[in-house]
Amino acid sequence: MSFAHLPRSREYAPEERLRVSLEFTNVCNFSCPFCPQAWRDEPTPAGAPYDRAHGMLGPEVFARAVDECQRVADTLEIGFFGEQTLHKRYVEYLRALKDRRFRLDLNTNVSFLTREMMDAWVDAQVDLVRLSLDAVTPSVFDRARPGRVRDFDGRLVEAGERMAVVNSKVEEWLARPDHRPTRLVFVKSSHNRGDELQRFVAHWQPKLGPQDYVLAKQVLSYGGKTADPLVRAHRCNVWELRFLMIDWRGVASPCNLDTNLDLALGSVLVDSIDSLYHGPRAQDLRRRTGCLRDLTPCRTCSDGNNWSFNETFENPAFAPRRASA
Repeated sequence: MSFAHLPRSREYAPEERLRVSLEFTNVCNFSCPFCPQAWRDEPTPAGAPYDRAHGMLGPEVFARAVDECQRVADTLEIGFFGEQTLHKRYVEYLRALKDRRFRLDLNTNVSFLTREMMDAWVDAQVDLVRLSLDAVTPSVFDRARPGRVRDFDGRLVEAGERMAVVNSKVEEWLARPDHRPTRLVFVKSSHNRGDELQRFVAHWQPKLGPQDYVLAKQVLSYGGKTADPLVRAHRCNVWELRFLMIDWRGVASPCNLDTNLDLALGSVLVDSIDSLYHGPRAQDLRRRTGCLRDLTPCRTCSDGNNWSFNETFENPAFAPRRASA
């Protein structure tokens, strides 16, 4: 696919390169209570809107974004909002990313994961696989992660089977000798309090390989769209982290919490990433954005990317190996 008619970004130096998220879809089969997806059809708890049109990433936006990322991205993360494995061309797109000049990360809720998708992760030499789980026991999983789950045969499973199916998929992935470095994510929220994190770590820690770990991270408000007693204040840091989100339509935003694209910079089908990220609109937003500033969604965002309470857990069996490396 040729983009000769479109402006191209200059080649970024390593210290300039961006962390780009490319949204395969903003559709999700889960409606987690700490995620704006759960509030799509009603006002969000903190007032920031979430009503962006649903859709799937087309081949033109995919090819253009990847072509631009070859020049400007340090990391391309598949995902921004929604469940990426719902995309019918998921495996095809992944395999097209094998020849790249950037790190490739991805994130999935595992619910519709297939063995073919696992093979594609290996074939594409994905640098980091994030599996968002947030629970290890069925009752907590049903509360924190409600939604449809399919087994490896494509069968929609009953409510009582959901956690067992998800856990079995993760266990099979971690047991593969060729599995890519993996992060098991546990979002700490009011929906999985008590000893669930301890149970989660105890279950998964012995199954982790030398490049795998559990990440327990703080729940966020997504720019003031969701509310939870565990949300804690934090300053905005999206510009210093050099984020760029590209949604399924090709629209770009500098904020990973801007799920409604209120801070849209423009489209990659019109401008280069370089001109979007450094152009007049971006310069104006650099002056105006920040937690509790008078701009949607900033005015309802008090926590930014608060990672100060994150915890990581590795398999202690590999600690001597890492220490001697």
